[in-house]
Amino acid sequence: MKLRIAFDLDSARLPHYTDEHLAQLWHVTQANPAPFGDRDACHFAELVGREIVRRWLAAAPVAMWTHQAAHVAPLRAAEGVGVLS
Repeated sequence: MKLRIAFDLDSARLPHYTDEHLAQLWHVTQANPAPFGDRDACHFAELVGREIVRRWLAAAPVAMWTHQAAHVAPLRAAEGVGVLS
């Protein structure tokens, strides 16, 4: 038996797809039989990947204030070193 499955993909809908759907799209774009370097295939795969990363970063806890200039002076003073040396 031979079977051909086609997908209609709309890059404008990427932000509205569920995470599960987006994960499936990642696999579809990577399994795309288009030739290596196909402009449209590569562009769409990149858009899907960027949407995945955007969502991951939006949900990831981010250390906002780990490295601050105000942390340097107390450490250097404790070491007996001048702040500007």
